[in-house]
Amino acid sequence: MANLLKTLTLTLDTKHVECQLDTAELVDEPATEEVVTFCGTDSSSSANYKLNLGGFQDWGSVDGVCDILHTAYIADPPEEVAFVVTAGGKTRTGTAKPVSDVPFGGGAGSPLKFSVVLDVVGTPTDGSAA
Repeated sequence: MANLLKTLTLTLDTKHVECQLDTAELVDEPATEEVVTFCGTDSSSSANYKLNLGGFQDWGSVDGVCDILHTAYIADPPEEVAFVVTAGGKTRTGTAKPVSDVPFGGGAGSPLKFSVVLDVVGTPTDGSAA
């Protein structure tokens, strides 16, 4: 039987931020290319990792995800944010850049939520949780 992981932690720039989030996933959306020669077609792909984050707007809090990502996005050029995702006994670490600003505000009577995508720089490093 599979062991269902119910706990995930996320650190952005050394701040633990998982309590503000309902989504934190590191996904690979590989870029693929086909090369056609007289001998046939060959395919290749290269990693293209994204860090998808979603949760509740926490503007102004000490370890606020929204403030961390907004500050990185508005820098010229946009700054890299260090991350560590821990699921079970494994970690993935790296740096990522926001590709858009974090939403600010929302609809009346609803929790103020956000969803944002960060481009991971290079390939995340696998590790073990301490």
